[in-house]
Amino acid sequence: MSERANKSYKKDRVRAGMRWFGPEDVVTIRNIRQTPGITNIISALHHIAPGEVWTEEEVAKRKIEVEFLPSSDAPADLKGKALYDWYGKNGEKTGLYWCTAESLVFTEEIKNGSPERDKHIENYKESLKNLGKFGVTEIVGNFMLVADWTRTDLVALEDGSKALEYEDDAFMAFDIYVLKRHDTEEGYIEDGSYSAEDIAVARDYWENTLSKDDARREALTKMITAGLPGAQEGFTLEDFRAAVGQYKNMSVEDLRENIAYFLDKVVPVGKDAGVRLCCHADDPAFSPFLGTPRAVGDVEGYKFLLDHGCGVNLCIGSLLPREQNREITSLVYQLADYGKSLGLDIHDVFPHVHLRPIETEGRHFREGHHAEHREELAQVVFALLDVGWRGVFRPDHAPSPDHGFGRPGYDLVGRGYGAQVLLGLFEMGEIMLESRDGALKAALAAAKDGEEAAALAFHNTQMQLIQGRKAYIKKPWVFGKNGI
Repeated sequence: MSERANKSYKKDRVRAGMRWFGPEDVVTIRNIRQTPGITNIISALHHIAPGEVWTEEEVAKRKIEVEFLPSSDAPADLKGKALYDWYGKNGEKTGLYWCTAESLVFTEEIKNGSPERDKHIENYKESLKNLGKFGVTEIVGNFMLVADWTRTDLVALEDGSKALEYEDDAFMAFDIYVLKRHDTEEGYIEDGSYSAEDIAVARDYWENTLSKDDARREALTKMITAGLPGAQEGFTLEDFRAAVGQYKNMSVEDLRENIAYFLDKVVPVGKDAGVRLCCHADDPAFSPFLGTPRAVGDVEGYKFLLDHGCGVNLCIGSLLPREQNREITSLVYQLADYGKSLGLDIHDVFPHVHLRPIETEGRHFREGHHAEHREELAQVVFALLDVGWRGVFRPDHAPSPDHGFGRPGYDLVGRGYGAQVLLGLFEMGEIMLESRDGALKAALAAAKDGEEAAALAFHNTQMQLIQGRKAYIKKPWVFGKNGI
């Protein structure tokens, strides 16, 4: 039986979550309930336009959709907190919890410092207060300009599963010859986007692929201009070009100034409301991107955010394509140490975590099966546990098998497989860490008798501690003529 059924949801342990795009999502709450180990839902109110208030009524509605089965007895005259409280007393729980909002959007007006930003900031504060009333305590956003996470194709893996891919050749060719931000190729060199060698590669891809394949060109354009995950529609090519163009003369310093202005106003409000704000990495973490600056693609970018009270939504799959981030466990320790120097709790540093493996060569990468990348995932898991993190993770983008369903990257079965691998890694990591300190003390005490005695004492003590760890014993289910 699942942990939910045995009421063993514990906030002091690592928990697995799954993103849900709301009632319009082809993956239902019922489907997620049937995915063992999942206790948390990561969701957002995508039907509310960016910059508008997430009202108490709408937050309550989503909480009820996630945490309770529908009830025909619910009073029609109750709304908001009153209706949620009624369900709390009378409703049947799903066993799932909505504690993480992804994304309460950091709007373009906030990022570009337009006159409208103050109105958006005031609305953001109100949304944070409403989320806090319902225990939605981790809030995720990002500071990517115009384009949210970007991929160029959906490809078949060797086993036939479909996975998201970023092919730099295709992206550069789109930027230069389809989007046409500049009138000449030299313009892309001058703005720092590409080298002359990059331009030659992009030209070859355009001449031999995109210019000859209308379907591929249209599919690539649609994928890059799709907008936010969960959004009902993306940009037209003309709108996308105009949106990117507004950042033409913005520097990283300008962007960070706008970010600091926003964070310094909203973080204290969030703290008072009992919620933590965190920022997703640029995805992919290349800079510049479409000629726009990127502020959150490495350790230094995250240190800047921590200085302003904004936590790290650690997403290893976004950071790893950038070569300087390949030592991802080092990045975890660096940020944990920096947060500690600022007096932050580890869960203020990492309010939320995304875990997905990628397979990369240079700036070209695709997303792989979690089970086929256990070694590198185990290293990240152990690093997180070692710095004291015990929060909510979600198995991020996963390949889609033939028997799965859901939008690309959010396949129910693929993410379910990923969750099982990661939960096992976290469980083993916790066991090893809990036994490590006691075993080390035993080894030091036996060290006077030599290296062999110290090693034996370490091994024996560790085994005793592991065997003595009390596992959660499931209720005994007995089957007889009367059923369970």
